[in-house]
Amino acid sequence: MTARPVLDPAGLDTPFADLWVAVIRAGGAVGFAPDAPEAEIRGLAARSLDEVRAGRLHLIALGGPEDLDGVVFLQPGGGPVVEHRATVLRLMVHPQRQGRGLGRLLLAAAVDRARALGLTQLLLSARGGTGLPAFYRHLGWTEVGRFPRALRLGPADWRDEHWFQLDL
Repeated sequence: MTARPVLDPAGLDTPFADLWVAVIRAGGAVGFAPDAPEAEIRGLAARSLDEVRAGRLHLIALGGPEDLDGVVFLQPGGGPVVEHRATVLRLMVHPQRQGRGLGRLLLAAAVDRARALGLTQLLLSARGGTGLPAFYRHLGWTEVGRFPRALRLGPADWRDEHWFQLDL
């Protein structure tokens, strides 16, 4: 299975939104609480693909419209002093396909894409209270900071946000 950059996300609108909803409902840490309204998730999914179409986000996907297994995005730095880097966003693997190394595969493809774009640094954040910080540390990312109680998932569910960096 190969992760590939997607320059034109035609046909991915519904599969991508479906993937994001499935990941959120399974407790995935990609921008929403597990009980977030589906319309909000689908709305951000549509806006994200619009950003890909506009060239402001880079999409890397596993599979296609009929079998979208996972995605990850790169958001290049937005100015002259940060044009050497990008932020890795929304690493998602379909809940039924997790545990098979697809997240690692997507992240490696994001690193390859960043290098191909001439970037020298990647940043990402991860929700505390999950296995994600350990996952990124294991893959060689350096934790460079933590914002205590930065994420509110519910009335009594506050999580730290961990920030990571990878020099390419």
